[in-house]
Amino acid sequence: MTRKEFLKKKVMEHLIGPTGSVLLHIFILYAAVHFIVFDTRESTPEIEAMIMDMQEVDLDDILDDLEPEFEPLEFDLDFEMPDMDVDVDVPPDPQDFAQDQPDVDFAALDVMQVDSPLTMQGLFSGRSEGGRAAMLRRFGGSAETEAAVRRALEWLRINQNDDGSWDHGSRAPAAMTGLGLLTYLAHGETGSSERYGNTVRRAIRFLVNDMEDDGRFKGVGSGNAPVYAQAIAAYAIAEAYAMTRIPNLRDVMDKSIQVIIDGQQPGGGWDYDYAQGSRRDTSISGFNIQGMKAAQLAGSGARGLQQAMNKSLEDILTVYNPETHHFGYSSMQSRNDSMTALSCLLFQLAGNPRATEVRNGVAAIRDMRVNWNDAPAGAMYTWYYATQAKFQTGGGTWDTWNNSFAPAFVRNQNSDGSWTSPSGQLPRGTAHREVNYGPVYATTLAALSLQVYYRILPTFAVVEEPAEEEDDEDEVIIQII
Repeated sequence: MTRKEFLKKKVMEHLIGPTGSVLLHIFILYAAVHFIVFDTRESTPEIEAMIMDMQEVDLDDILDDLEPEFEPLEFDLDFEMPDMDVDVDVPPDPQDFAQDQPDVDFAALDVMQVDSPLTMQGLFSGRSEGGRAAMLRRFGGSAETEAAVRRALEWLRINQNDDGSWDHGSRAPAAMTGLGLLTYLAHGETGSSERYGNTVRRAIRFLVNDMEDDGRFKGVGSGNAPVYAQAIAAYAIAEAYAMTRIPNLRDVMDKSIQVIIDGQQPGGGWDYDYAQGSRRDTSISGFNIQGMKAAQLAGSGARGLQQAMNKSLEDILTVYNPETHHFGYSSMQSRNDSMTALSCLLFQLAGNPRATEVRNGVAAIRDMRVNWNDAPAGAMYTWYYATQAKFQTGGGTWDTWNNSFAPAFVRNQNSDGSWTSPSGQLPRGTAHREVNYGPVYATTLAALSLQVYYRILPTFAVVEEPAEEEDDEDEVIIQII
């Protein structure tokens, strides 16, 4: 290698060493600055997909996890509760009917066989074995109240007539049978129930056979009874259809409810014999409205049902007294605790529990208590409606009433499982001395009262209507009441 080539090599090595290092650092710095400052591209998010199996949620499991809203009742009973005789022979099936038996698939009478799950999970979700246990704990029931109900069911089973009816000296069998059927349905009993299926089937069969082609029931009694019997029997059939979905019962329900709708007065009320005069009657309206509400929930196709419901509540408001906050019987002039309790319940069932008149009415009967030794003439009737209205109100109103009525009802049940109205202590000739209506009447109303914890759940709530400017034509609002 020549000296010239040697010097050239040394110069290149000198330049490439420090100069190259500087250039390399400049490049790295430039790249870093460009990446941090000038590269504003958003990174593509990574999406992680996970396939999960749908988990079925059991309503009873949810309710078991809820804290009870009320403290359980502490019963201080001064006697030993008699054991229920579960070995009594079941009455035989009737061998002959006066009329042909309806073509009804009683094998389908199962409380869980309902087309719409909303029906059982909403209104009637407490009528299963697990539902009853959960609701009893949640709303302040007890082993004592449920034992009293079961004794009543046994008494009714043993005392059912051969044709499937219940009555009181052949008076108004349609009404008494309707009350008896409602009592079993409230307990979740249907034609497929192991112990009470035969009882329920025969009661339904009696009412189906008892209805005329025009929808009126024949076994309605005389005097003032027919309008009550029609309403109660229709009420029972509507609940039976709602819980069983037996196709043949739908027509029976619609025809019987149509009689109620057609018998409504222009002002929205009802009177004896469905008269269209100037008199209207809150007590009569009570069972008629309850029957229509049950039919509405069951999906009845009776003509004008919704309009009749709306008019009926308008009529009830005409007897509200803004001074006493009570609802009256035939007018607003009388202060009537039973009509006040009934009227409040009707609005609660219609989904309007927060109306001023309802809140005032519940407050007006705040001091009502169950005293068997100082009872009103229509005690079982009054307490039946007061129990439901206060249950639907909830809170301290229900807590106070529950600790009054439930122990009194349990203590005053007869040893055979029936009840006798305390109105029997009143002088003979007293108006509406309901002891005259017999033990079926008193027993069913008492049992239905003690089934309040799970019979009709307190799910009736007002759905706030959106403001007009916020209405969305594409929005569908589903209201379940």
